[in-house]
Amino acid sequence: MKQLLLQAFNLIRQNPFYATISIIGTAVTIAFVMVVVMIYDFRTMDMAPESDRSDMMYTGSGMTYRKQDHTNQNSGMGRKAFEALFSELPGVKEVTWYRGVSKTPCNLSASNEIFNYFVRPVADNWFKFFDYEFIAGRPFTQEEYDARRCVSVVTERMALQLFGTTDVVGKEYQSNFFPTKVVGVVKDVNAIFQTAYADAFVPFSLENEDYYATWTGGLGGIRLGLLKLLPDTRPAEVRTEVQHRQDRLNSSTAEYAFEMNELYTHTEYTFFRGKDISAPLVYSMLLMVLLIVPAINISGMTNARMQERVTEIAVRKAYGASRISIMVRLFLENLFTVFLGGILGYLFSCVLVWLGRVWLFGSGEVELSDISLDGGLLLHPALFVLVFGVCVVFNLLSVLIPVWMVTHRNIATTIKGE
Repeated sequence: MKQLLLQAFNLIRQNPFYATISIIGTAVTIAFVMVVVMIYDFRTMDMAPESDRSDMMYTGSGMTYRKQDHTNQNSGMGRKAFEALFSELPGVKEVTWYRGVSKTPCNLSASNEIFNYFVRPVADNWFKFFDYEFIAGRPFTQEEYDARRCVSVVTERMALQLFGTTDVVGKEYQSNFFPTKVVGVVKDVNAIFQTAYADAFVPFSLENEDYYATWTGGLGGIRLGLLKLLPDTRPAEVRTEVQHRQDRLNSSTAEYAFEMNELYTHTEYTFFRGKDISAPLVYSMLLMVLLIVPAINISGMTNARMQERVTEIAVRKAYGASRISIMVRLFLENLFTVFLGGILGYLFSCVLVWLGRVWLFGSGEVELSDISLDGGLLLHPALFVLVFGVCVVFNLLSVLIPVWMVTHRNIATTIKGE
């Protein structure tokens, strides 16, 4: 191995121009591949606080309409429709509900300075679905939820900005001009987590659901549902059961009907929501294009370089070296250069993702400036292993064909230079 590394290093010194082009070309290719992989990885992998993404299903808002003529259509799902469709579903461990985040003015009663925070109304069991790290206090209780008390769980950033400290349990602030008591403080939630993110969480029971239900036969409302599936439960089975329940619900109502066509897995919810497109297939095809096209270009350069070494290869064959051993040796020599490019490409991809985090991960609901990427997200062992795997594949694609062509040439004619 030491001899191979020395040989590879000497080849780089002897051909600095080729080595530079090869390393830079590899680095750029790997960088764009890793950007695609990182985006997909960050959006879909089980990662705290959304540690159970692979077991989650998300509902859309649904729609109500008048049965007779499909008029008076309204978007939104209320308590009656939610309970009829999602209570005690087979294969579902637990169900919760929430509303989208909304920017809400908050301030201390003794201060005229107003801050705008993203507040999310959630159910009393919301904190069982996500791995929030409490640094003070607790979630609000079911008793507080049922009593419609104005309580909240806030993030560390919000507590520090409002109160100057995280020791704020029991203190009050004005949320949309209503006194609200802090019962818990959690570590800041990164805005790339579309569902778990908020600056403050308040009881959903504070929302006036009855107002939305009055003109939709009790079916309409503002609920969004989140389902945690049991192991081995297939999303298709859940969709089928929900459809059956929807049919039964609509057959029992007089004037209005409810339609829930939106029930997504986490990947579907994150990518191409509402479109009949496979995100894994699209990303796989994109990766193939990003790998194969540059590999073909670099293989041409590799082939030209191999022509300079045909005499060396012929001599090795004359002394009994097999084609396979020669191909493996050349592959390993070139892997050194490719791996250097891969490391540079990985570092470059981290820079690209960090600089482009605003438009790569913005969901449209939150302040894009809140999106941050720390070292724990960008640097973890799985990505290093993936970088090496991509380097090997890229090396195979760019080296195998030209090396195969050179090793299959006739020894005598090669040595003569014919």
